[in-house]
Amino acid sequence: MEECIWQRIEEMDTPGFFVTAEIGRRGGDFPDGIEAFIELKMNRIRAGLSARRFLYQEGGWQIYVTFFPTDRVVTERYALKNKVLARGYR
Repeated sequence: MEECIWQRIEEMDTPGFFVTAEIGRRGGDFPDGIEAFIELKMNRIRAGLSARRFLYQEGGWQIYVTFFPTDRVVTERYALKNKVLARGYR
């Protein structure tokens, strides 16, 4: 079901934003309100809300949704970072 959630979010029209979703807790039935939640948060961000990460909860699901603007560099606080493990060789 997680793949279906990510696919549904991927298929949404989110002009100006790249949206990621991290599942914190799995629930039962499909969280049908996720799309409306994302639309609401996008509208609030456009209206001036500074937050970019939100928790969506429905039917036991906990999904962390993060909005990354596509027209500018994100702040350090919201940046996606790769972690590299440096190894020494003999």
